[in-house]
Amino acid sequence: MKWLRPAAALILIVCAGCPRLAEALEPPADPYFLGTGSWKQPYEDMWALHRIGFTADSDSAWRLLPAKLTPVTVAIIDTGLDWNHLDLSWDNLWRNPKEIGVTGKVPARGQYQDDVIGWDFVKGNNHPWDYDGHGTFVTGLIAASWNNGAGIAGINPAVRIMVLRALNDFGHTRASYIAEAIVYAADNGARVINVSVGGQGIPQIARKAVEYAVAKGVLIVTAAGNDGIELKDYALAGLDGVITVGASDHDDNRVVFSNWGRAVDLVAPGIDILSLRARSTDTLRDIPGARYTPDSAYVGADKRYYVAGGTSFSAPLVTGVASLLFAKDPTLTAVEVKRMILNSARDVGVPGIDQFTGHGVLDARAALAADRNFFIDASISSVAVTQEKGATLVEVHGTADCNAWGQASLELGAGDSPAQFNAIAAIPEAVRGGILARIPATAFKGSAVWQLRVVVRHRNGRSQEARFRLQLG
Repeated sequence: MKWLRPAAALILIVCAGCPRLAEALEPPADPYFLGTGSWKQPYEDMWALHRIGFTADSDSAWRLLPAKLTPVTVAIIDTGLDWNHLDLSWDNLWRNPKEIGVTGKVPARGQYQDDVIGWDFVKGNNHPWDYDGHGTFVTGLIAASWNNGAGIAGINPAVRIMVLRALNDFGHTRASYIAEAIVYAADNGARVINVSVGGQGIPQIARKAVEYAVAKGVLIVTAAGNDGIELKDYALAGLDGVITVGASDHDDNRVVFSNWGRAVDLVAPGIDILSLRARSTDTLRDIPGARYTPDSAYVGADKRYYVAGGTSFSAPLVTGVASLLFAKDPTLTAVEVKRMILNSARDVGVPGIDQFTGHGVLDARAALAADRNFFIDASISSVAVTQEKGATLVEVHGTADCNAWGQASLELGAGDSPAQFNAIAAIPEAVRGGILARIPATAFKGSAVWQLRVVVRHRNGRSQEARFRLQLG
């Protein structure tokens, strides 16, 4: 089983009620973070960070954080890292506390000998250097240095990157490498794991590795992939404990190459993204079938920066926000952080949770101001025809739940875009992964296509909804 990293593509919200801190984290003043038009584009160089709430303005998401953050370890499972990049501080690299390193006396530790900053699972050594560029690009979005007078700024100045090379020089890998890297990260204290890689099929070894990490309280963020297809049996998307991220454009629409389906949790900017370039690399050049002129993605006279797109680069934006939540409050659990990110996303497209944008677009301001206990879950997973006392019923399965129950209902509308929905069944209490309602088959007369909608209302008045398309015949 071979997997590939998702191929890169060429292609301000004010939080009025958010709390502010007396000694808040001041936004960075790096040139590209503040700049516009550095590759002759008509928008900000780091528009993606600005779009999700990381601006230089008074309402910046960073100002919701204390000036001093708790360091948090993030594992990047990718093609490695150019750790000598001008815009990357060694202070933001994880250092294995089990390794002496400084004196050069390294204790014998089995297969991971002298794993000071991470490991190369492809070559089986402690030198996870990036010869492809993908991993350095991903890392830069989270960890690029602040206020050093050069380049870009990463999302989390307090991050500690654990460098885990599990993809080769051409972005290819095996499920066993990914699984081993996930287990390594979980065993060595990572709070978040970014996996901007995926492939068809979910091998048992990968599933078990994810289950192991989730059981240890680790949050895993993965890219949805760039094939423009429905996510079915696509790793690691949709597994419990994983946040699956699609790509959005400048107008918050799903980018056409972004994979879709019920496994998509949310979207984040995924085109025209600026980040770090690993030395001697031209990532887009080596992607089979990519329409790309060599060297054309370089940015800056020194060519240390690179502009590209893909869900690979949407995922680390979510990872960065997750790491900030842990840095702000280390007592948070992975389950709470996932809920805070998803329930605070900005709804776009079809109202409610949908298969193209999930919960919506990542919103860092709202996530950093979210209540750790708040959640609303609404979903319809499947329908089945059943018989009861001679009557034919349509049994609807899914979830309707929240931390403070208000009410919920199942509604029905005719056609792909119903002019109206009619309540068909009340849901009297919370349901998680069970039967939401049984509807008489006679309710589906008059149309070959129906939209089922579950609406869950929290006690505080907020609501969430999700739809399910039902084709008859």
